[in-house]
Amino acid sequence: MPVLDRLLDSLRRCCRSLPDQRRGPNTTYALADFALARFAPFFMQSPSFLAHQRHLETSQGRSNCQTLFGMRKIPGDSQIRAKLDAIEPAMSHPMFADLVAELDQCGGLDAMRCLDGHVLIALDGTEFHCSDKIHCPNCSHRKRGKSLPKAKAGDKTEYFHAMLAATLVAPGHNRVVPLEPEFVVPQDGHDKQDCESRAARRWLAAHGARYARFKPIYLGDDLFSRQPICKAVLDAGGHFLFVCKPDSHKAIEEFRAGIKLDERIDRVRSGKNWIVRRYQWLSGVPLRGDEKAMTTNWLSIEIGDASGKVTYRNSFVTDLEVGRENVAEFAAGGRARWKACPRT
Repeated sequence: MPVLDRLLDSLRRCCRSLPDQRRGPNTTYALADFALARFAPFFMQSPSFLAHQRHLETSQGRSNCQTLFGMRKIPGDSQIRAKLDAIEPAMSHPMFADLVAELDQCGGLDAMRCLDGHVLIALDGTEFHCSDKIHCPNCSHRKRGKSLPKAKAGDKTEYFHAMLAATLVAPGHNRVVPLEPEFVVPQDGHDKQDCESRAARRWLAAHGARYARFKPIYLGDDLFSRQPICKAVLDAGGHFLFVCKPDSHKAIEEFRAGIKLDERIDRVRSGKNWIVRRYQWLSGVPLRGDEKAMTTNWLSIEIGDASGKVTYRNSFVTDLEVGRENVAEFAAGGRARWKACPRT
């Protein structure tokens, strides 16, 4: 059976396992049809896909939703929202595990490995709802308008939904693989509002051990290069390669001040032009400025054009050993997390 057919079979099994809270004879549509109908427009990358398929069903008695996805009938958009809103997102998690297992079995995961057999998992937060009027108990909130005059600012509150997205990425690849998400929602027993950092630690506790066999290196922005998250990554059997901005890591900047850093300079062609990539690295760097700070390895990349103008600069921390032979690959891996931003 082709890979796509096996994955669609897995999707159908997952949809059929969803709990159905309906009672009585009003079951014109199977609950699996609601879930498959919500998935179909994303799969086909067409917002109007379902409307077109309903027309085919009416005019020809059959649609691609039936032949491709195995749906019996196509429910309406409002019906889909009403039935799926009550379903816990975690019910879809088995599908992610099946997807990664299929990639591993067919060799697709091998093509994404780098840095001596590791896979890269990018962690990043994203918002998917924001309003100053519509909100629910699961919303996070923040104040807006603080820079406006007091007469105009008022006490306006903005409500939003956010989540932590985990994604398999690789340098040189134009495809990414989404993994289980972790939602930023109010947590029982916590007075403080939930945040991306706590969501990342929950994700690692829930899924990190299962992905440890793939030798993961977790990528993230400067928010993640803090000791609690770095420790959570190591406890889950993974490694980290997080952005480390100088302004938010004063201890690292003070530690490396005055030290002659190891350096590698590559001059490479980019189209018709030449660019210069300058790498620096330093081992045994404290992540923060106290006696309990964990020790990490620091690296940076600076890209300049032929005139010497710097067009890109970034720095990272990792628990893995960095040297002349692999520093360029580490920098490419750290930058690979940007592949997930427009695609997930």
